[in-house]
Amino acid sequence: MAVVLRVLKTLRNHWKKTVFFSGVSVWGVTYIKGKYEEEGIRREFCERARKYGTRPLYEGQKLRRVTVFLNPVANQRDSRKLFEKNAEPILHLAGLEVSVVKTEFEGQAKLYMDVIGDTDAIVVAGGDGTLLEVVTGLLRRKDQDVAAQIPIGVLPVGKTNSFVRSLFEDHKSNVRWICNAAMSIVEGVTKPMDVMYIKGEGDKTAYAVTGLQWGTFRDAEIKKKKYWYFGPLKHKCTYLIKTMTDWPPTIKAKLTYTNPCDGCSKCYQHPPEQKPTWSWWQFFMPQRQVTPSLPTQDFSKVVNEECGVEYSRDVSATEVTVLTRLARKSKDCKGLEITLGSAEISKTDFIKEGWRRSTMEQPHSGDKNDDKFEFLQVGEFKLVPEVAEGEESWFTIDSEQYEAMPIEVKLLKDKVKVFCQQ
Repeated sequence: MAVVLRVLKTLRNHWKKTVFFSGVSVWGVTYIKGKYEEEGIRREFCERARKYGTRPLYEGQKLRRVTVFLNPVANQRDSRKLFEKNAEPILHLAGLEVSVVKTEFEGQAKLYMDVIGDTDAIVVAGGDGTLLEVVTGLLRRKDQDVAAQIPIGVLPVGKTNSFVRSLFEDHKSNVRWICNAAMSIVEGVTKPMDVMYIKGEGDKTAYAVTGLQWGTFRDAEIKKKKYWYFGPLKHKCTYLIKTMTDWPPTIKAKLTYTNPCDGCSKCYQHPPEQKPTWSWWQFFMPQRQVTPSLPTQDFSKVVNEECGVEYSRDVSATEVTVLTRLARKSKDCKGLEITLGSAEISKTDFIKEGWRRSTMEQPHSGDKNDDKFEFLQVGEFKLVPEVAEGEESWFTIDSEQYEAMPIEVKLLKDKVKVFCQQ
């Protein structure tokens, strides 16, 4: 009893040291526990992958070839460590033939897409920007219909991973999130994905998989990096400063659009005929007869008088947002859905909405129950921004910044295939 009293007295007399070392001890225990749980997750997925790797190959069957495009500077240079520690072991244990290409400059992955060919899958180890480069490079090719058949896997090792959040919702643990994405590549389950074709002035084109944003809220999110000296309050201070330096927050543009069409004699295009591939060993084996897939409906007999009819209007709003169906998590939208934020917004509402968005991980698509937003469903559209001389205005396309200019946007439904969970 006397020993206990002496210990308690010592702790009381040195209470500052007691509080400090108690805090350090709690942090240390939490850190070790977290590392132990992460190792358990890695072990779990490696065991699952090993079962695929120990399966025997049939005669003439080759290993699946996977080409990984790794952006080593993404996520403040942590992407390489995250890939090598969490995803790469799973791919190797599953028996995949893995080739890793480390990009050295912006746009390099886009250039590689012109020459890539002998691979069964493309894996993007980076953020939204690296994925944008890969998809744009693939679909800029002359044989884009053939190139689009190569399935794409995405590993969330970048700083912004908006697209992957739509595919894998379980991202509370970063390690489990990456392992889930890597395991989806091993399992080989794919789903079709819409792509937005964006054409600017001249030969400037991009293929977005998440969407496009333009307006005041987008500008505020970009500028908050300049207010780093406010620390954890920079998100809130950004919108306060915005109301004092740049008000009213209105953007103007000319919008020309067509209504969405499910398919008719005017717009339906027959899928390109795919030539059968041939290998030398098929000379000794009977070829499998492939039945070409036919459309379930004869669109040549469908008449839609509204298809292709253009409508025009002037836009005055706080923001313009266009997201794909996957980013919106909506299957009801037939085409593209444009969200227009009302130009009539008070400073108080602007600050509240900005603070609310600062905690969101996904791009904001508007609340349909909120009368501050207007929604337009369109087939394709043209947007001509009105930017005063000497002013700068920028689009955000899949988390990448592009100078605002007149653009044409079309939706390419089910254009590419991506790996997803079973």
